[in-house]
Amino acid sequence: MIILFDRAKRPLWEGKTSIYSYIQGQGESVDGSLPDDEEFWSGSKIKWVAGGLDGAFGHHGGPAKMTDEARELVHLLAKQSRKPKNSTRKALYAKLVKTDIGGMIDAVLDEVRKQPGIQPGSVFLEAKWLAEHAAHRNVVKFGIAMLGLFQNEQEKDLLLTLGGHEEFTLYAAVAIHNGMEDSNQVLFELAQRVHGWGKIHIVERLEPASQEIKDWLLRQGCHNSVMNEYLACICARNGGLREALSAERVDSSLFDGATDIIEALLNGGPAEDIDDYEHAPQVLSDYVRLNRELGSTAKHLSAIFSIHDFLAQDEEKWAVRMSAGWSEQLRTDISDACQSIIADTKWMSIVMDAVSSGDSPDRYYGVACAEQLGIDIWDTLYDQLAENPLQDFYYFQLMKSNDPERIHRFVQFAIEQLPCSKSPLAPGMRWDLAKNMQHIGNWALSCRAWTGSRGLVWN
Repeated sequence: MIILFDRAKRPLWEGKTSIYSYIQGQGESVDGSLPDDEEFWSGSKIKWVAGGLDGAFGHHGGPAKMTDEARELVHLLAKQSRKPKNSTRKALYAKLVKTDIGGMIDAVLDEVRKQPGIQPGSVFLEAKWLAEHAAHRNVVKFGIAMLGLFQNEQEKDLLLTLGGHEEFTLYAAVAIHNGMEDSNQVLFELAQRVHGWGKIHIVERLEPASQEIKDWLLRQGCHNSVMNEYLACICARNGGLREALSAERVDSSLFDGATDIIEALLNGGPAEDIDDYEHAPQVLSDYVRLNRELGSTAKHLSAIFSIHDFLAQDEEKWAVRMSAGWSEQLRTDISDACQSIIADTKWMSIVMDAVSSGDSPDRYYGVACAEQLGIDIWDTLYDQLAENPLQDFYYFQLMKSNDPERIHRFVQFAIEQLPCSKSPLAPGMRWDLAKNMQHIGNWALSCRAWTGSRGLVWN
């Protein structure tokens, strides 16, 4: 006798790799991918970086609201806690897979706390099971969040493993903060494993409870793969940047970290900037003073240019700053010191070495400083483009030239080298637009440069 099983009734996690085991298998090389990527992003026009969706809406969205969908989740969880059944777990799981957990999790947690008749012990076990065995990200997030309602030291390894993936760091950080006695030290441990949105979430919650944490905040805390601007003011305050830069001894790693922080504060952006930082006058003064001795890279010089530009902003802005710890004398003194540093001949070789560097950040700062110093690097960049024709960085830089002969060389190179400028495909072949967007962009820049050099308008 053959028994046919209805696939639609099988648990959604059955036969799939759990996210926890998937992350475990990656060891220290967690790459941002998840086993449910294809299913989760199906039909979406935008695929967010790991943690990006929760990070962006968490920072720039509104507060969580209780909805009928959220109430149904709590109802199913309460039902499962009172009388655990596989059928109830399946229903809860299926509901979670389709639910935007990030937008409602705080409201759900509040509702769980108030739910009459819910059995805490069963909720804890269910939360652990979901976090450990689920194959879908929203279910894992829900499980982690529920663990945060309890003392959870015994689940430290589980939370650190899941939190080491940027998609789950926010949830793990909150669960750790709410559920562990030594939560701050555990958060510090997790902060050193992540580099994107996860790092932002943790640094925002990390207490500067020890000198080790303060030192880390100033040296490595600000730098992240999203925007340093999110963390610059937090690291400056909590790390004690003012005291650190005015100390008798400042090492190179502290100076490099201060460069990241100051650069981000001056850039401004989505968080507090240089005008929000109460110790900005002294910190900028000390940084410029230290730059004379410790400044040794194009990035250090770029920071001096940024400080000089900040000091040269319009007087309307400076009228406000004069009531926030600044004085006209201090402004002038720092500006003069910046000009003196910029005039140092040592920067010529440092900048050119950076321009020729194979390291993208070094090259970026080298090119930026070369423009400020008036160093002609067009031929150097053109030679680098010849070695790497598909690197869009060079197209943006080379098209800035006003020399018709150089633009002619540049466009001719693009005609000969870019794939989308060559012969069309053979009949029946498809052209992958997504894979060739970079080539289209570079070709467009070349055309714009060509028409601009002839006084034409490119459309």
